[in-house]
Amino acid sequence: MPVLSNVSNPCVSLLLPNLSSDLYSPAEDHFYFLELNPRLQVEHPTTEMVSGVNLPAAQLQIAMGIPLHCIRDIRQLYGLNPHGTNEIDFDFQKPDSAQLQRKPRPKGHVVACRITAENPDAGFKPSSGSLQELNFRSSTNVWGYFSVGTAGGLHEFADSQFGHIFAYGSDRDESRRNMVMALKEISIRGDFRTPVDFLVTLLETDAFSGNSFTTGWLDTLISENLTAERPDPTLAVICGAVQKAHVLSEACWKEYKTILEKGQVPARDTLKTVFGVDFIYEGVRYNFTAARSSSTFWTLYLNGGRTMVAARPLADGGLLVLIDEKSHSVYWREEVGAVRLMVDNKTCLIEQENDPTQLRSPSPGKLVRFLVDSGDHVKAGQAYAEIEVSELILML
Repeated sequence: MPVLSNVSNPCVSLLLPNLSSDLYSPAEDHFYFLELNPRLQVEHPTTEMVSGVNLPAAQLQIAMGIPLHCIRDIRQLYGLNPHGTNEIDFDFQKPDSAQLQRKPRPKGHVVACRITAENPDAGFKPSSGSLQELNFRSSTNVWGYFSVGTAGGLHEFADSQFGHIFAYGSDRDESRRNMVMALKEISIRGDFRTPVDFLVTLLETDAFSGNSFTTGWLDTLISENLTAERPDPTLAVICGAVQKAHVLSEACWKEYKTILEKGQVPARDTLKTVFGVDFIYEGVRYNFTAARSSSTFWTLYLNGGRTMVAARPLADGGLLVLIDEKSHSVYWREEVGAVRLMVDNKTCLIEQENDPTQLRSPSPGKLVRFLVDSGDHVKAGQAYAEIEVSELILML
């Protein structure tokens, strides 16, 4: 499930560094906490960014026996000389304390997003697998961390969260816009889906932009089948056809070279230049004929029309596709009965017709048990197995 965090009261968070499930009443200007966790959690940079207090360092100094009024960050938070040693009136009960110090006030605003290995198009089902690329750069106003890197991965026993991004701004709208820009620039390619595109869609809704959402807002959006931004349908279909034709052509070349390496003479039809490409996208079936004109040009035929497309392989395994003088980066991942296509970092699914005689898990995981015996009849919608994915048991 996607998580969007707004900063909590920094004055309270210094004593209880992370307060989850906090509610704010604009009419009363009061915070109400449903759950208290007096320990550091993954969202603590939100408080650090608006307060200027390094919470882990402050905790270590307290554990060393250093009084709060002698910790530099705490003194700066109350407007005092960071190198002083005078007492701090934390309750502001002394008459002269107001002249020497000020009440802590948050500086700016922070929005935080969790990056998880979950599929927003399948009820945020967690998954696992290897990671081919993770490209993110922190900036002046955006900071993030990840527990995995390129060529790493997540196993089925790991928590689905593997990253966290924090965006700072002078006000809420600026921090929101900084987060949107950061999410659009991040690039994650692996065996699993992430809610990055879905989070961008959430951040750009009127309810979140106007800060008018409620605790039931996200559940309502999910029930209404809110989806992340997808590539243009025509662009997705053309890129899907080129990708499939490219894979088929590469397979022919591989077979041709293998036969030559064995010292044999390849058959005349081993190398092909014309391929039939058949797939389903958003409920519509497409049947292309793809003809390879050269090493980088394809001609796609469909329903009596044709389209010229240029496609050049990239060093990292993707394709650079040129359509109407505009280039698009295309990456793909084979899934059960489908190909997950990423066009300019926007994800879509190119599906194949399902074989009703085969039962396959849509997510990789550890098989826990079968719920039916071999040879039994399985009705539509009936659960037939349990698998463990990211500490959860999923019914198939």
